[in-house]
Amino acid sequence: MESGNKLPYGYRGKLGLIVVGPNPTPRPDISRMTPDGVLVLETRIDMEPRVELDVISQLSLQLPQAANLLSQAKVDAIAIACTAGTISGGPGHDKREIAEMEAKSNGIPCTTVATACHNAMKFMGIKRIVLASPYVPPINEDFRVYFNATGFEVLNIECLAITNSYELASVPPYKVYNLGKRALVDGADAIFIPCTTFPAIDVIEDLEKDTGKPVITSNQALAWEMMRMIGINEPVHGFGRLLAREDRCSYVPKD
Repeated sequence: MESGNKLPYGYRGKLGLIVVGPNPTPRPDISRMTPDGVLVLETRIDMEPRVELDVISQLSLQLPQAANLLSQAKVDAIAIACTAGTISGGPGHDKREIAEMEAKSNGIPCTTVATACHNAMKFMGIKRIVLASPYVPPINEDFRVYFNATGFEVLNIECLAITNSYELASVPPYKVYNLGKRALVDGADAIFIPCTTFPAIDVIEDLEKDTGKPVITSNQALAWEMMRMIGINEPVHGFGRLLAREDRCSYVPKD
């Protein structure tokens, strides 16, 4: 959230997002989920609105230049705010993207949504997840492969099979809520709602209350990860158990 007083914008830290062209959601979402004094900036990379594997697999090529542009704003951390684009290359693809961004970020640490979600789930002690996904089945299978290979078990996937970014951003919250409830099966530790375009953060609290399970979403996990990276421990309420904790900076990634 940008400071409402006379202190300089971003006096506690500046977060830099790399956002795909058609996606309106990450910056407003993450601004709402960060405390006063944290400034969220963004730059854009080109992507057609079709959300399918052949499109999202090309995003990595644009990341180094985008990271370099954000470094000129002297941000404190940089992230690519696209979930499928950081998972579709398989396990280890997110680490390669981080290395490529950091090669051009002038010393500013970088992350991805895949990395953020992985770290957030580890922090919360989550092992078995269900996916409430807006994506088509081939992308969902990439999620299953990624999470099964990185220490989790995907028990179930429910999806809307949306292939257009503008449609993703326009899904009403009640449909996101219902999707989350449909996805839940016995044995799951948490509900994961991927996609930074998907308007999911306003149903996190209700889903957690009604299912008794923690809910992780892409933008929520990214807000958590970037605040952890710049040393902001302050709890943020209204967006689930993950952000309400005040010990996020105690987490140190192990893999």
